[in-house]
Amino acid sequence: MKSPAFWAAQSWMWELEEPDHFRLGKSLEEELMACLLGGYGIPSEVGLAAYEVVREAWHRRPSDVLSEKSLEALLSEPLLVVGRSVRYRFPAQKARYLSAALAGLSSLDRSLPDVAFRDCLCRLRGVGPKTASWIVRNWRGSDEVAILDVHILRAGRSLGLFAEDLEVERHYAQIERRFVDFAKDLGVRASILDSVIWMAMRQENRASRKRTNSRATAQLEMALV
Repeated sequence: MKSPAFWAAQSWMWELEEPDHFRLGKSLEEELMACLLGGYGIPSEVGLAAYEVVREAWHRRPSDVLSEKSLEALLSEPLLVVGRSVRYRFPAQKARYLSAALAGLSSLDRSLPDVAFRDCLCRLRGVGPKTASWIVRNWRGSDEVAILDVHILRAGRSLGLFAEDLEVERHYAQIERRFVDFAKDLGVRASILDSVIWMAMRQENRASRKRTNSRATAQLEMALV
């Protein structure tokens, strides 16, 4: 498993080359759309494709995105992802959450510090700590929050950073604090480190699945000989 020195070096390189590579939107509203349409159970390519469709609709006629019914119809249309037509999962649920979250966003105090603003975002329907942290990290380039997904947890546990009994659902703030302190100890930005670990671990998982599928195919071919 990769060492602290590896993560530090990768973070330094990304900060030099593309320090804001994680920002997805040109406004807080767009960042909310992108993060809420992605996340658990939604492949990143599909989430981004859905975001592009919704973003275009938002600029064309915002009422279509604020309307749960119109937004559900929009998300129910097939998406073109890497040359394939795919369906977005949970269009009704995400339409309900996103329309309500966008409507509630205007009532939040955007001048709050990063962690306090993240906690306010959690009051929006369908927005949990991870999604709220994702929005704040992306939009503000915040180094005070962390997006604690499965990749970050796996990397952190392999480094001995997170105890096995710590769970995101019950110990989000505690795990997040350890991650932020770890980034400071490495001398890197937590926002960059979070993104770098996610990209590297995701790529590693894909390569592992590809190797597994290749072995399974080879075994099947041998069995058929």
